[in-house]
Amino acid sequence: MVKAKVFLISFTVLLLIFSGMGAYHMYAMERSVARAIYADVLDDMQDIGYLEPDLAAYYVQKMEELGWDVSGDVFDGSRPRTPGERARKERQEEVTLVLRIHPSRLSQWMHRFVQGEVLFSFAGSRPSEYFDPEW
Repeated sequence: MVKAKVFLISFTVLLLIFSGMGAYHMYAMERSVARAIYADVLDDMQDIGYLEPDLAAYYVQKMEELGWDVSGDVFDGSRPRTPGERARKERQEEVTLVLRIHPSRLSQWMHRFVQGEVLFSFAGSRPSEYFDPEW
């Protein structure tokens, strides 16, 4: 009887440890994918001087395929967003990207435990690399 109790307790502890490690691993992978998307969009913004709507739609579709909630504007706060406001290198202007993602439920729980919030949030600015050809 004692051996069975020790076995069940040990098995439960091992199951909890491996489940926790697996959950943290999934959270870390999902966060790294979100960070990679942020870095890709910021690189593209830096090259063209603004957040192109087709580029934003492409990445929103990728995030939707990952199962993330993208019902709102995930790029809210990013600027410039139109070709008329394009940031130019010769004027020493910057592009700013703000990305807020609602990850999967498991990652939301883990992120709340680790960071204290539910959303994956990334923000940053870089100098524009776009040169106006007419300059």
